[in-house]
Amino acid sequence: MKQQVYMQTYGCQMNERDSEEVLGMLTSQGYEVTQVPDKADLILLNTCSVRENAEDRAYGRMSELSEIKRANPNLVMGMIGCMAKLHQEKIFKQQPYVDLVAGPAELYDLPYLLAELEQKRRKVTKKQKARVMAVGRQFRPVEERPKKHVRTDGVRAFVSIIEGCDKACSYCIVPKTRGQEISRTVEDIVSEVNQLVAEGYKEVTLLGQNVNSYGKRFPDGTGFKGPLGRMQLLENDPESLVDFAQLLRVLQKRTNMPRIRFTTSHPFDANERLFKAIADCPAVCESLHLPVQSGSNTMLRAMKRGYTHEAYLKKIELLRQWVPDVALSTDIIIGYPGETEADFQRTVDLMEAVRYDNAYIFKYSPRPGTDSALKEDDVPTEVKAKRNQLLLALHDRIILEKLQAMVGSEQDVLIEGPARKPNQLFARTRGSFGVILEESDPALIGQFARVKITRTAQHSLFGTRIVDA
Repeated sequence: MKQQVYMQTYGCQMNERDSEEVLGMLTSQGYEVTQVPDKADLILLNTCSVRENAEDRAYGRMSELSEIKRANPNLVMGMIGCMAKLHQEKIFKQQPYVDLVAGPAELYDLPYLLAELEQKRRKVTKKQKARVMAVGRQFRPVEERPKKHVRTDGVRAFVSIIEGCDKACSYCIVPKTRGQEISRTVEDIVSEVNQLVAEGYKEVTLLGQNVNSYGKRFPDGTGFKGPLGRMQLLENDPESLVDFAQLLRVLQKRTNMPRIRFTTSHPFDANERLFKAIADCPAVCESLHLPVQSGSNTMLRAMKRGYTHEAYLKKIELLRQWVPDVALSTDIIIGYPGETEADFQRTVDLMEAVRYDNAYIFKYSPRPGTDSALKEDDVPTEVKAKRNQLLLALHDRIILEKLQAMVGSEQDVLIEGPARKPNQLFARTRGSFGVILEESDPALIGQFARVKITRTAQHSLFGTRIVDA
């Protein structure tokens, strides 16, 4: 009987992609995936240290799962990902049932770590504890990684194009846990996307902490090193130096993937080349996640974001010139150290000006190991809560107005799967708006359709398929 692995993921899309690759790697090693932790021989929690809520939930879940370990001492329990990298010693101290800890750069060494753990277990006495911790391992080149993947819904898939981050945002631990930026080769990405097309996938999301920096550094040391303005890029030669905009054009030309999305983009590196590529490539959806974090120049400087309120708005203006119907989403931090009412009002002003189609709004909390953690968290909790509610209310009003304006329009959607309620299907527009269809035929899943939006409720759209006579 094959060994069973149970995986739970906390945090961002990068963590989801990492979990997908880990499961693919382990299944290629003979494991089977189970959704029932009680049946597992290996339990892994993939953790995120960017948001405190995700970290707290991971700790809580591992404590819950430790009850299974008491009944099954042979069970292997591991914590992997950014949080694991950041708090290795703390995890072993506070989570006595954890056997294995590995950071993002060590995920591809899991088979070796599991073998090392098994070897240690054979040598220790019953009173001793066998544990392994990945320390100081090198980034494993893309070509040495397993190519088998586990995809969840048969319609959408994630493809990592760049690891790490060279930015130094003061509130973010990612550069310290994931290391410097290293891009996958064009050929590797094209090959994987074509494989997904052959398997029937209809949409791919290209992932990276900063996809806009794609091409800056490849595993062999090549790549552009200077500002985009100094690069010599050959649009039709995929073997030349490439940036992210050119990668999109290559994928448009050399794959038949119907829909391409990407996340996350850093505003500093978002430029007209990228906006033109979105406009010129039919497969690339008119959707962009462009985290602003704050509308205050004082806060942006303190966060080390590398742009101003005014520069950000100019980029949005330029983007909308090239892609008029683009759907924009963002991240915003409320209550960063030193944020005044005037600073907060600048964020409100920016949100009113841009009118985002979606926004992820977070109350600041210091993350150990970041530069901002050295600052006094001087914005009172009640002030953060008040500002958070004000911004959420503004966001909800804008979203409702946008959704109401879509009623009566026709939209191209991809039907992704069942909705939460029976006899309904969930679809998504090119702008990433969710649409509920009063349909139940499973044969429609994975199909494209033209729908008419009939009504809206809260953050959802409802529509009916337009069937040709």
